[in-house]
Amino acid sequence: METLRSLVGDPELFLGTAWRREARVLRPSAPPAQLVRLADLDTALTGGLLRRPYLELVRSGRNLELGDFTTVRSVGEHEFPGYADPDKVLRRVSSGATLLMRNIEHWHPGAAALSGRLSAELGRPVEAFVFVTPPGEQGLSPHRDDADVFVVQLNGSKRWQVHSVPASGEWDAGYAPHPGPAVLETTVEPGQVLYIPRGAPHSAVGQSGGLSVHLSLTVRRPGTDALRAMLVRYLDTELSLPPCPVDEAGLRKTAAELLDHYRDRLGALTPEELCAAVEFGAPDGPGTDTTAAPSLAALAALLDG
Repeated sequence: METLRSLVGDPELFLGTAWRREARVLRPSAPPAQLVRLADLDTALTGGLLRRPYLELVRSGRNLELGDFTTVRSVGEHEFPGYADPDKVLRRVSSGATLLMRNIEHWHPGAAALSGRLSAELGRPVEAFVFVTPPGEQGLSPHRDDADVFVVQLNGSKRWQVHSVPASGEWDAGYAPHPGPAVLETTVEPGQVLYIPRGAPHSAVGQSGGLSVHLSLTVRRPGTDALRAMLVRYLDTELSLPPCPVDEAGLRKTAAELLDHYRDRLGALTPEELCAAVEFGAPDGPGTDTTAAPSLAALAALLDG
């Protein structure tokens, strides 16, 4: 639990008192404060390959138009829209927009390694998002995430409002126009971590002192849609039927075989097994070593040897 320790301090105390229960500001002794630098974000923006939906610009809960921050690139004889335009992005951020960079673990080695380790420790998929907000500005309006979130403040500070965790499962992820009274109002500084439980509405405003940059580590948990999708996959396993029965008798025979197959599969499945099947949604499963990814350099050394 060393990665979790770097976020929460005492893992046992955190898991026993706050996890899935209440929002909390944490002050770990060795937070991953310098994991993602502004220079890393600049490199990604100017590299030429960053494209929507990996980035978005938002202000006061409104998504900016695609043309406000992207450009069209020509590759061969084809044109492709949606690529980050660094000049446009900086102008929009300078005028008050928040830059949202999604799933940076797909391209940032440090974020990938941290997400992979935390994922292995918690047994859940973990994604990494970066938010860059000017002073006095708000990117997203109060909203709920379908994930537990660790907010790691990297630069500047943000003033947060967090509201109550839903009392039941009757809620949807997305904007929450009536979140109720705040249960936590706090300013998060570099080196501090804010934990937000799944479903708790929250919003933040950048504070004075330069750009506010934070890393959100989202820990996904399955819901009803994941159970339904996994059940369909399970029911269709080992199913072999003719795709086009040629007559009415063949159609009825196929229907009978389909029902028999589903009944047999359902009869052998328990709720506990279905939940276990969706507990971890990462394609490579828990414990994936993201630090040992394949590389052209390694391949070249292997071929040279």
